[in-house]
Amino acid sequence: MIKYEIEDSSFRDPSGFLFYHGDILYRQINQSYKKEYDTLMNSGLYQKLVDEKLIIPHKEVNIEPAKPEIAYKIIQPEKIPFISYPYEWSFSQLKQAALTTLDIQKICMDYEMTLKDASAYNIQFNMVNPIFIDTLSFETYIEGKPWHAYKQFCQHFLAPLALMSHKDIRLNQLLRIYMDGIPLDLTSALLPMKTKTMFTLMSHIHAHAKSQKHYENKKIKKEFKLGRRSFIGIIESLYSGTKKMNWTPKETEWAEYYSETNYTTSAFQEKKQIISDFLDKIKPKIVWDLGANTGVFSRLASQKGIKTISFDIDPAAIEKNYLDCIKNNETNILP
Repeated sequence: MIKYEIEDSSFRDPSGFLFYHGDILYRQINQSYKKEYDTLMNSGLYQKLVDEKLIIPHKEVNIEPAKPEIAYKIIQPEKIPFISYPYEWSFSQLKQAALTTLDIQKICMDYEMTLKDASAYNIQFNMVNPIFIDTLSFETYIEGKPWHAYKQFCQHFLAPLALMSHKDIRLNQLLRIYMDGIPLDLTSALLPMKTKTMFTLMSHIHAHAKSQKHYENKKIKKEFKLGRRSFIGIIESLYSGTKKMNWTPKETEWAEYYSETNYTTSAFQEKKQIISDFLDKIKPKIVWDLGANTGVFSRLASQKGIKTISFDIDPAAIEKNYLDCIKNNETNILP
C-alpha cells in the first residue's frame, strides 16, 4: 500500500482532491467529475487556456489512486514556485487575479462551459503572472441557468477591491476573517455613499446585498432563468467595473524609503555590490527578501535569474513593486 498525504484544503470538493506522494503534488479526479473533465480536455478549452497562460498545465499520470474506489484519473499539475494568498496581495495583484478569472469565464462560453467556482484561492501567482490552478472548477454551460460563481466572485474579488479602492487599502485584511469572501451586506455598509452612483458597485454590491437580505429566510419556489445574452452581460459588467477600479499609493515611509534614505551614494552602491557578490557565491535557487520595500535589492537576485519573493508590510511599497514588475516585464520576482 502506497502511503499518500491528502491535502486538507481540498476537502470540500466532491469532484476530486489534492494529495502528495513524497514532495510531488497530484490531483485525483473522481468518477463524479468524469463528464466535465472529458469535456474540458476534449473540447479544446483546456489547451486554449494553457496557450493563453491562464491555467496551470498538468499531465495525466499512471499511479495508484489515493482513493481507488472513486477515482477516474490522476493528474500532476505543474509546480508553482511559491504559494500566496489574496490578503497578502497588493491592490493591482488582486485586480489582475479578478480579471484573469473573468477572462477565463469569457473564453469558457466559446466552448459551452462555465466556471462553477470563482474563488480568489483558485488563483496563484506564477511569479508576476496570475494563473488559475483549479482544474475541477469547470462545468457544462446550460442555457437559462444562472452563473453559480456570481456571488463568490463578488465576495472574493469585487467586494475587497471596492473597499480597498473607495474606503481603506487595509480592508483587504477582512479576507483573513472571511474565507468565503467579504459579506456583501458588510461591504455595502462600509462603502461610501458615492459608490451607489456607480453602476457596477450599485448593481453587484449594494443591490446584490439588498436582494440577499430580502430572500435570506424565504423559500425560492422557482429558479431564476438567465438567458445567454444576459449571462454574458453580467460578465462584461463585472469586467468593465473591475478594470475601472484603481488605487493610487500615497507616499509612506517605506514606499519612499530609497528616495528619502540616509544612505550616501557610495554606501548605497557598496551595499548593492556586497549583496550581488554574496548571491554569486552561494548561488541560491530561490531568495526571500524580507522588508524589501519597493524591491531595489530584490532585483539584484531576480535579474540574475533567481526566483525572488519580495516581502514588505507596506501596501504602497508592494503595489509600486508589482507595477514596476509589470512595466519592466520582470518574470523572476513576486512582490
